[in-house]
Amino acid sequence: MENTGTWQDAAKKLEQYDSIVIFHHIRPDGDCLGSQFGLRELLRENYPNKKVYAIGNSSGLFSNFLDLDFDEIPSDEILKKSLGVVVDANQKERIFNREVLDKNLFAETLRIDHHPNEDDLDKVTVWLEENRIAAAEMIAELAFQMKWKITEKAANFVFLGIVTDSGRFQFSDTSARTHELVAHLYKNNLNAEKIFLGLAQTSLEDLKVQSTLMSSLKTKGQVAYIQVDYKTTANLGKKPNDMARPNMIGNIKGYPIWVSFNEEENGMIRCEYRSNGPIVRNVALKWGGGGHDRASGSMISTFDDVEKVIDDCNEEVLRWQKENK
Repeated sequence: MENTGTWQDAAKKLEQYDSIVIFHHIRPDGDCLGSQFGLRELLRENYPNKKVYAIGNSSGLFSNFLDLDFDEIPSDEILKKSLGVVVDANQKERIFNREVLDKNLFAETLRIDHHPNEDDLDKVTVWLEENRIAAAEMIAELAFQMKWKITEKAANFVFLGIVTDSGRFQFSDTSARTHELVAHLYKNNLNAEKIFLGLAQTSLEDLKVQSTLMSSLKTKGQVAYIQVDYKTTANLGKKPNDMARPNMIGNIKGYPIWVSFNEEENGMIRCEYRSNGPIVRNVALKWGGGGHDRASGSMISTFDDVEKVIDDCNEEVLRWQKENK
């Protein structure tokens, strides 16, 4: 899907409605939550007469340093008068609380996203920019262009989204504009130290998780990968989302693609692909997933398919190397 829509389109819809319900995607991360709560706080501060709801469940993510206080799902009567906003996601199957969207009660929906994928949302206005490092960067752009007042709470949430999806500003779509917008957050109450310290905080329990993951490290060809089954995850007292850490094995010399395979509660295997060059999105698409060129995901039904996935990754490495001689 090509870039489409503008910040003006998004602003028009947000200003049009007095009731707004914001969604995050399943298996939440810093970008979807930072975008969701950042937008909620910005709207509440700058449009005090609007009712703005952030619905979902963060599964305890970032609870050591942020208060992700979700709102109750509004009544059907309220939904009928509301704008539904999806950030950092596209298909309903990828959206937490999709049952609310499935009612098709919203007057309209708005999608703010940096993923180049089609959506199946009802009566939707789309603002999509694939070159943005994070959906949260788009929220920051909106705040900048609209000259919104930015509270510390709002700035911290938006910064969380940008800093996590950019890999601490290391990933390739990080741009001059990214830094300009972050500078705007710094000028407007951002407490970056709080976010960095919170993200860096670890525990003995977490080190055990890292040890378990590293002990599963394997390589084949020019691909490094780790895998963990649900039993191991449960024995560590963790949830599958806690174990999806592909960048633990990132950028090993000689292995331009790295992948994590994590078994979910339902037996499906979550595949997270990362690279420092090869287009892993091609592999993800082949296996029914999608994402960005160097950071994508898909699902497989059995660990028996891991070897086939890795073979596809190696083919992608060779294709990329041939094209970039």
